[in-house]
Amino acid sequence: MAITTHWESPPQDLLNSLMPGTVHVWRAPLDDSPERASRYRSYLSADELIRADRFRTPHPQYQFVVTRGILRMLLSRYVGVPPAQLHFETQSQGKPFLMAASSFPIQFNVAHTRGMALIALTFQHAVGIDVEWIDRKVQDRDIAERYFSPGESAYLASLTPTLRTHQFFWYWTGKEAYLKMQGKGISEGLAQCELTIHPDKFQVRLSHPNQDGQEETCSLYRITAGSEHVGAVAIACSSAQVSYWNWEDECLS
Repeated sequence: MAITTHWESPPQDLLNSLMPGTVHVWRAPLDDSPERASRYRSYLSADELIRADRFRTPHPQYQFVVTRGILRMLLSRYVGVPPAQLHFETQSQGKPFLMAASSFPIQFNVAHTRGMALIALTFQHAVGIDVEWIDRKVQDRDIAERYFSPGESAYLASLTPTLRTHQFFWYWTGKEAYLKMQGKGISEGLAQCELTIHPDKFQVRLSHPNQDGQEETCSLYRITAGSEHVGAVAIACSSAQVSYWNWEDECLS
């Protein structure tokens, strides 16, 4: 079933519109413009610039620079610290977090693929986001058989090839967002969370409880990011209100 995501222009007062139980999802188209990437380089740290310059081809370098620059500009608006003065650390699985920039307990997550970046921000709750370009060629049936739960794999195998590929990306982005919310890599649990698709969201069912014997509390919503991009956002609370904002290069300058 098709799902529509309503993207809007952001409000002026971003900080006061981000409360517990809310998620702000930002959509930023990516391109191969060296001029655009050059503009965002000024916001990056020395370590980020070194990382960017390690890319051997222009496209992934521009993608990294623009995505990271937009993230810094967004966080600056929320926490009131200049973009270049924000400091990040990473968890063991590589998930970045903001180092004591303010008393505002903001959490965020970033995903990008060919042509599109998504950034999710929350207040207090852990969050994860993912986006995929659906026109890429993947061995969806083989991947599902190897990494998804038996029920998910059987369901996808019952579909026509075109529908199966589309549904595969819904599953993949939902699982990826959920695992990123937990701070885990995809090797640690693609088959351990089982997704049930509903018209407006996913339901998450874990095949294994957490260390306390309780099921994880999570809300997981799928996203139509564009005609060629789908995604999902996960937040560590029982229900969430999600707002979808369009990024424009001039909107926060």
